[in-house]
Amino acid sequence: MTRRTVQLLLLATISSAGAMGQINCSNGPAVRKLVCEFPFSTGVLTNDSALGGTTSGSTGSQTAVQVATGINISIATQVSQLPLASASAGTVVLYKEGVQETFNNLGPILTDRAQTIGKHKFFIGFTASQFVFTDIDGITLGKLPFGYVQSAYLPGTNTLLDNTYTTENTKLKFTVDQFIGVATLGLTDKMDLSVVVPSERISLGSTTFGAQSYIVNSSNQLVFGPYPSPGSYSPGTASGIGDINFILKSSVWRGEHATASAAMQFRAPTGDDLNYLGSGAWGFNPYFVYSYLWKISPHAKIGYQWNTTSELNNPSGQPGKDQNLPGGVQYDVGADWAAKRRLTLAFDLLGNQYLNTPRLVTTKTVVTTTTGPIQLNSSISQNSSYSINNISTGLKINPVGNLVLLGNVLFQLNNNGLRARPTPMLGISYKF
Repeated sequence: MTRRTVQLLLLATISSAGAMGQINCSNGPAVRKLVCEFPFSTGVLTNDSALGGTTSGSTGSQTAVQVATGINISIATQVSQLPLASASAGTVVLYKEGVQETFNNLGPILTDRAQTIGKHKFFIGFTASQFVFTDIDGITLGKLPFGYVQSAYLPGTNTLLDNTYTTENTKLKFTVDQFIGVATLGLTDKMDLSVVVPSERISLGSTTFGAQSYIVNSSNQLVFGPYPSPGSYSPGTASGIGDINFILKSSVWRGEHATASAAMQFRAPTGDDLNYLGSGAWGFNPYFVYSYLWKISPHAKIGYQWNTTSELNNPSGQPGKDQNLPGGVQYDVGADWAAKRRLTLAFDLLGNQYLNTPRLVTTKTVVTTTTGPIQLNSSISQNSSYSINNISTGLKINPVGNLVLLGNVLFQLNNNGLRARPTPMLGISYKF
């Protein structure tokens, strides 16, 4: 298990040249991207290193690259795999011994159901939701401790000392406004093609506070400090199309009320990954889904997410050394209840597994000097596998014809990865 110090807990990137390897934050098109905009507020220098690394040479620089890469992986993986609105198309028509049966169960909201919409039928839907992230691995984003070592001039002199230890806190605001367009076409009675297009607005704000610095000379003596550093605020926003998803679903078995289908979901890296609008990687998610259609309709889905390489995952910082984003098993289970003729209540448990992904914990580092110990609060990241589980509950209303309105709230059950407060979603759809 690899352990490395996290210099910034969430959006840490180094603002100096070369710190991101292939991503040049000194000049070029990446300069104004969110991946490089943070953490200007920390005043990090070129030869900074995370606590536990070194303050000069390639080792310190490599530590910084690994820190930034680890955090970028977490953001790119989770933000690109936020729950998407379902392409289920409201009422379903089945035939029993040649006799038409229409079921008014309007279907799930954030997961698929096995039934297809029918040959030459067309479904279109739009949803809007807002993810306000509050924690990462159980650590509040309102107070993220981190520490680093850098070179600094001794106040009032021209003496540059390598060992300046700084510990500070960051208050981070991280919001994703997500607008989803879904279109589904019935190619045959047994096969659907869906396109899911997300449009997103990323809002980030980083405030540093409580900074304390200690200057230690080559004789390991504390020669100055602790002294406070002024806080700062660094905002940033980005908007655009996210990663577009294509879903091809085909029913493989049909019973009187039950259907089983196999599907393949392709994610194209159309979003600007340097602004956290996308993952920078192709995604492949084959899955199976089962639905039983009745007044109370249970359904279940299981699949596996594979991702290709992304420039955000480059631990070595060397050209051509990009690695795959983490993936893992995805599972959904739930039920829809046709409470009234035009009202369906939906409930789902949605899970995502992430393999070999950075997970953060806080730690205290003690730097021993001849004049006494210096205690610095920071955090470390260790690669591990974990799952994120959410509960989705909402309703669908069919006011007239094939028009469906929906409302939903998503609750995260555990403290793994990025955790958002309860997330509302509103939507509208129509089947032609």
